[in-house]
Amino acid sequence: MKITFSVIFFNLFIITTTFPLLSTSSDLIYDSAGNKLLKGLPYYILPLLRGTGGGLTLSQTTKNTCPLNITQEPFEVNNGVPFIFTPIILDEQFVRGSYPTSIEADVQKDQNPCHGSNIWTVSKVNVAKDDDDDDDDARFKDHKDHKKKKHDDDDDDDDKKDFTPVSIVTTGGEFNKPESCFQIVEDDMMPGLLSYQIQYCPFKCGSSSTVLTCYNVGLISDADDKKYLGLTDAIFPVVFTNSFGTVKPAKTLTLSTFSRLSAKMTSFSRSAK
Repeated sequence: MKITFSVIFFNLFIITTTFPLLSTSSDLIYDSAGNKLLKGLPYYILPLLRGTGGGLTLSQTTKNTCPLNITQEPFEVNNGVPFIFTPIILDEQFVRGSYPTSIEADVQKDQNPCHGSNIWTVSKVNVAKDDDDDDDDARFKDHKDHKKKKHDDDDDDDDKKDFTPVSIVTTGGEFNKPESCFQIVEDDMMPGLLSYQIQYCPFKCGSSSTVLTCYNVGLISDADDKKYLGLTDAIFPVVFTNSFGTVKPAKTLTLSTFSRLSAKMTSFSRSAK
């Protein structure tokens, strides 16, 4: 018996020293209906503030451009596409605050013209700035379009602008990789309204960098005011609304992945007790 307790204590010591940021006391994340955010189930990601656009979705900068960008629907009535959240490292059925998490668009392969991974990842693109723009008003411009236009017309005004790299969120990521490592933290922008901030945290998924920093994920606008998800200094408070109607199982629910079915069955067993 003493040996058993010693082994257990040693294992707990290893876990807490290896993953000090993954405290078991981390707060659970909740959806807009007040239910716990479940692993592997689809949720719309919507802005907290009404009148600021719709939910997050997938789009292409130009035709045949891959990977897909994570963008915001321009109209509030559009929820966008659902996303699923998968905790990394710890195999839990609930999503917790400040835990490294994978985020993936819940769309079928035939809905993704790029036919690749739907996992979020951070990618570098170029941003064109007008002479009267400051750093916060940088306008997104596709790098491929810029190079093509420069080749066709070296005298074009756009080619005279400065282009600087900016990090945006796209599909095409890999599970448990630094460039696809995110976390959700509670945001208190409006007291009394539960909302969250998504952050990019590469060091929590094995990054070789010694920089232990998380970066806010917010919106970057292009010249046509289309909003791309990217790394910004500003916060972007969001809420999560389930796209399956209710946490309790519905007979009409169609589950496309084993992980979603597993999470749903777990919800069944717990609600039945």
